[in-house]
Amino acid sequence: MNKAFEITPKTRINSIDALRCFALLGILLLHCMEHFDFAYFPEIESPFWKWIDSAINNSLVFLFQGKSYAIFSLLFGLSFFMMMDSQAEKGNDFRFRFLWRLVLLFIIGYINGLIYMGEFFTVYAILGIFLIPLYKVSSKILVVLCILLFLQIPQVIDFVLNLSGSATGEPNALIRKMDLLYGESAGVFANGSFWDVIQFNLVKGFVAKMLWTVDAYRYVQMVGLFIAGMLIGRSGLHKNPGKMAYWSKKIFPYAVCWFLVFYSIAWIMPSFDLGETAQRIGVGLFKTYGNLGMMMAYICGFIILYYKTIGGRKFLDKLAPLGRMSVTNYMMQSITGVILFYNFGFGLARQSFLICFLAGLALCIFQIWFSNRWIKRFYYGPMEWLWRTLTWFKRVPFKR
Repeated sequence: MNKAFEITPKTRINSIDALRCFALLGILLLHCMEHFDFAYFPEIESPFWKWIDSAINNSLVFLFQGKSYAIFSLLFGLSFFMMMDSQAEKGNDFRFRFLWRLVLLFIIGYINGLIYMGEFFTVYAILGIFLIPLYKVSSKILVVLCILLFLQIPQVIDFVLNLSGSATGEPNALIRKMDLLYGESAGVFANGSFWDVIQFNLVKGFVAKMLWTVDAYRYVQMVGLFIAGMLIGRSGLHKNPGKMAYWSKKIFPYAVCWFLVFYSIAWIMPSFDLGETAQRIGVGLFKTYGNLGMMMAYICGFIILYYKTIGGRKFLDKLAPLGRMSVTNYMMQSITGVILFYNFGFGLARQSFLICFLAGLALCIFQIWFSNRWIKRFYYGPMEWLWRTLTWFKRVPFKR
C-alpha cells in the first residue's frame, strides 16, 4: 500500500521562483504590446513619437517573444519532475494524480480563457499529458527526443516544400478557419461588451487559440521544453546552487553565440528571393532556433546574477513570491489586461505603445508588491491553494 500523500507546504527554491517571475513579467509586457489579442495598431502623426512607439514595441518583441514562454515551459517540466520525485521518495506513484492535476489546470485555463482568448494553461494541460508516459523513459532516449523536437521538423518540412515549390502556397482549411476566427475576434474585442467577449471565447476563441498553436508550430518546441525541464530535474542541478552557477557560467557564452548565429540567418533571409510563404516560415524557423539560445542566455545570466553578484540574491528574492503565485498572477494579468485594453473597459488598445507599456509596467510593480504582501500571510496564492486542494481532495494549509 502506498504511504500517505504529503500535502504540507514545501521549502521553495527562491531562484527558480524568481526566474518564473521574470518569465511571467516578460509575458505580461509582451501581451500589453499585443493588447491581449486585440489586434490594433495606433496611428501617430508625430514622426518622433512614432519612432518612440515603434522602438518600444520592437524592443519588447525582441526581448520577450518566444523567450519568456520558453522559460516558463522549461520550468513547467522541471516542476513536473520535482512533484513526481518528491512523491517517489515516499513510495508514491504520482502519475495518475498528476493527470488529474492537468485536468484541473485545463478547467482553470478554460475559465480564464473565457475572458482572455490567448491564455496558455489549456495548452499546457493538453501537452503536459505527454510527460506522464515519458517519466520512466531513459534519459538518453529523452535527450534524443528533445533534440528532435527542438529541430522543429514539421516546420522544416513546410519550409523545404515551399522553398522547392512543391507546396500549393494556399493555406489549408484549418488555417483559413483560424484567420476567420481571429478576424471575427477583432470585431468583438473592439466593439463588443464583456458578455460578447465571453460568448465568443466559449468555443470560437478556444478553437482559434488551438489552431494558432498548430500554425505557429508552438506545440513541438513546448513539449521539447517540458522534456528539457524534466532532464534538468533528473540531473539534480536545481538542488545545488554551486553547480547551477558553475554550469551557467560555462553555458552562457555558447548560448549567446547560438542566438547570434540563428538570429543573423533570420535577419538576412529577407534579402533573398525565397517566395513570401517560404520566407515567412524560414524566418520563423531560424528565430525559433535563436530563441532557444536567448532563453538559455537569460536563464544562465539570471542564475549568475542571483548567486554570484553582491546584492543579487537579495534583490531577486523580491520577485520570488510572484513566481510562487504564478497561476494567481497570470489570471490577474488576464482579467486586468482585458479590462484595460478592450472596448468595454478602458480601451487602451487605441493608445500608443508607450501608454500600453507604462500600463503593463505599473501592473508588474503592483503584482510584485501584492505577491510579497500576500506570501507573508499565506502559504499559497488563492488559485494555487484551490488547485492543490482539489488535487489532493483535502483542504491543505493556507494561512500561516
